[in-house]
Amino acid sequence: MRRQKGTEDREHGRKSWFMRLTEFFYKRSTAQEDLGEAKEEAAYPRENPYLHKLRGILEQILSRYQLSYREFRPLLIDTDTPPESMLDEDQVEIVLEQISQDLNFLRIVTDRPVYFEEYIQRMYEDNGLVVQVCPRGGEYLTDVNVILDMEQKGECPLKHMREDMLYIPVYKREWRQVENMGNLDISIPIGYNTVIVKGV
Repeated sequence: MRRQKGTEDREHGRKSWFMRLTEFFYKRSTAQEDLGEAKEEAAYPRENPYLHKLRGILEQILSRYQLSYREFRPLLIDTDTPPESMLDEDQVEIVLEQISQDLNFLRIVTDRPVYFEEYIQRMYEDNGLVVQVCPRGGEYLTDVNVILDMEQKGECPLKHMREDMLYIPVYKREWRQVENMGNLDISIPIGYNTVIVKGV
């Protein structure tokens, strides 16, 4: 009887030791996963401090590539992180309000077409512009010369682009201030390159 109780105690001790070891490694792996997710979150800038100056920046970029605003044929890739609250400002709306004037073409790739219905109706009534809306994953690069990518985490569509297209990632790559000869300039990624534009 005593031998059996001793055996049970050792079994319980082994199980307890094994459970503690398993728990330790589980907590450690969970902490590493959380740290990895935090690093991944930090890798995507959540803000672009130049968003409210986008029209002036775009005009400089187009001029650099010998395109007039009338020739500007943008594809806007909708955000993959819409505002969590109705009170938060939608970044896509900020961009659309700036680029709308004098626009002759606009295609929007989105998973939320209903969100854009009012804007599309207004653009048609005010400017006669028929805004095209496409679902993600479709063929949407024909007739486009500039891609405005509002996603934060999705894949860059560079492999599907033509040489004559400009790809402007609004969040995927950082836009930085560059001090140059006393002016405050902005370094903006365009595809694999960067373009310096004068502070707006």
